[in-house]
Amino acid sequence: MVLAAVLAPWPMTAVGHGAVGPGGVPAAGAGARIVPLSVPSPVHHASARPWARLAGRGGLWVWCAGDGRRGLSVTVPGGRSRRCAGVRVTAPGGGGRRVTWFAVGHGSFWARPLGASRGVSVRALGARGVFRYVTLAVREGRLVAVAGAGAPGAQARYHLTVSGRRTVRMTATEVASYRDRAVARRDRPALAGFYDFGVGTAMSAMAIDPARHDADGLWFTDARGPSWAPLRNPRHPWRQAYGPGVRAFGLLQRDRARRYYGVHAARPQDAPDVIVHWPGRGTRVVLRERPTAGRAAPNVWVMFGPRAQDRETLRYRLTWTRTARDRGDRAIVVSTLMGGNARSGARMYVIDYAGGAIARRLPDHAVAGTVRVRPDTFVTQDSVRYNPYTHGYRQVLQVLPMAGRNIHVRAWLSVSGQRLSETWRYTLFAPRIAR
Repeated sequence: MVLAAVLAPWPMTAVGHGAVGPGGVPAAGAGARIVPLSVPSPVHHASARPWARLAGRGGLWVWCAGDGRRGLSVTVPGGRSRRCAGVRVTAPGGGGRRVTWFAVGHGSFWARPLGASRGVSVRALGARGVFRYVTLAVREGRLVAVAGAGAPGAQARYHLTVSGRRTVRMTATEVASYRDRAVARRDRPALAGFYDFGVGTAMSAMAIDPARHDADGLWFTDARGPSWAPLRNPRHPWRQAYGPGVRAFGLLQRDRARRYYGVHAARPQDAPDVIVHWPGRGTRVVLRERPTAGRAAPNVWVMFGPRAQDRETLRYRLTWTRTARDRGDRAIVVSTLMGGNARSGARMYVIDYAGGAIARRLPDHAVAGTVRVRPDTFVTQDSVRYNPYTHGYRQVLQVLPMAGRNIHVRAWLSVSGQRLSETWRYTLFAPRIAR
């Protein structure tokens, strides 16, 4: 099983009941992220009328795209079936317009909260996977889709339940079988995002807009609690593994101030947070980052690696919404600023925490910062002070790593040995000492 979710705008269609763009908003401009391999087949040749209705005249409508001679076999209640290149389900979006809520085409299924400009496209069985059939129904107000996909060396059957209009939750049960164990052993791509630069990085000082990304960090939780790994635009391809007991992970957009992104048609400040909830003993998560030259295309991928076997049944949940900042008892990382001395190799990190138990101000002497690095790495500064602008606390770190080694840094806030915040994780690339 290979799962890939990409934040991407839904293609424009000029047919149907006033469908102008996702959420009834203008279409994304040239700077929008468009990922052709991860978006279902565009509905450029859809009929002017819906093919079937799932939940009454004003409810969910099914639109079929393509010439009807090949592609996806679609079945709706009553036994009606048709072959389409792609199928989409629309719902009332206000103002007399209908917006796409769920779609299946080629090797992806797609869903989007109503009112949001972009959705999430989930690709099954890798880049060569293709959906063969899908059966749609509505049960207790939830959209239920049963679909089958195939790829060289693998096949899978999906049972998808989609609920919620503004906060979309998808429960997926996947039964996959592999004819080649090498296919089952691979790390599976799960989420993809775009990160060029953010507030506080070197590029933001030379750009018109201080930030350019649709996700700014990898969030995951394991037996030790939640962790946050800020994203970056590295000079060279880079990968970092976490786990193996990760129970939930996701790419989140925590920096949502509109002033940082300017007047951008894709509205990256409104990009939904995507979280994969993994039951059982957890899984292994790998973060891959590649450099980008300013193109709005994915350069960050999150992979996961369940135990390899010939046949597996996976049950997971995907949720995309704007995550509440004050959820939980532990404070979260709201921003990371970076700097340093290029000659000595020292790196400085300014980490802001907010929410949770530190939402109410605590005595400054009671809050302490904790840093974990390799024994041969020197922490030359570690201070914590109250930040009145975020109503939280700021931790300032200065780390001097040894040349030729990548150093993994972990930091968090605590009171009397009890953790107050999630764990901030970062990898320092091996510095080159000037001579």
